[in-house]
Amino acid sequence: MRIKIIIPNASKAFLATQVEKRRQAAGLGVDVDVICLNEGPVSLEGGVDEALIGPPLLVEARKAEQEGYDAIVIDCAMDPATRAVRELVNIPVTSAGEAALLCALGLGDRISVVTVLENTARVIEDRIRTYEFQGRVTSVRFADVPVLDLEHTDRAAEAILREARKAIDEDGADVIVLGCTGMSPVAAFLQQQLEVPVVDPAVAALTLAESLVRMRLSHSKKCYLTPPKKEIVGKQFKDWGL
Repeated sequence: MRIKIIIPNASKAFLATQVEKRRQAAGLGVDVDVICLNEGPVSLEGGVDEALIGPPLLVEARKAEQEGYDAIVIDCAMDPATRAVRELVNIPVTSAGEAALLCALGLGDRISVVTVLENTARVIEDRIRTYEFQGRVTSVRFADVPVLDLEHTDRAAEAILREARKAIDEDGADVIVLGCTGMSPVAAFLQQQLEVPVVDPAVAALTLAESLVRMRLSHSKKCYLTPPKKEIVGKQFKDWGL
């Protein structure tokens, strides 16, 4: 099984901090290739960033299908452009935020998400309303740590732990979902410190992708319809090959 994990930002430095964790999470006999985008913002933290990464993410997704990968993982808990990618390709597409929430629904009644910044929290809240999970998600908190500062793992872990503890003690959460895949390097530490399950979105998305491939399932094309052919005006789109 071959899975392409796409981190939808353009930071090679951030990519380097994440690759080994993704490979460690892969199941037996699963080959994962982890890439980031060639252009776009160096981190995803809000709606503007999400809009900017749309076309290059679509380009990489199409390339992955053409190269014979069995599934694609969108490695971001904001679930950017997930519907668009599923419309474009036929192979299974999982996204980190959605996969983590689906996992958490089976682990407890009251879920709290702890993400990086307030901008990010607002986008995740919007996704939760779209998925109609708001009845089970008790809070979305943010640690006020920018994505690229997550490389300072000790400080980041303490800030995330502080918000997770508040989610449990004040919001009544019995499951914590990490709201950024860049938190993977501190997920094990957080699980050791907390008495409730901690869901790593990067691992959840990869595990779900593996399961879909094994079950020979992909997203319904009656839901995610293939887009009609049309002219796309603009030199930048021609450069992208869309």
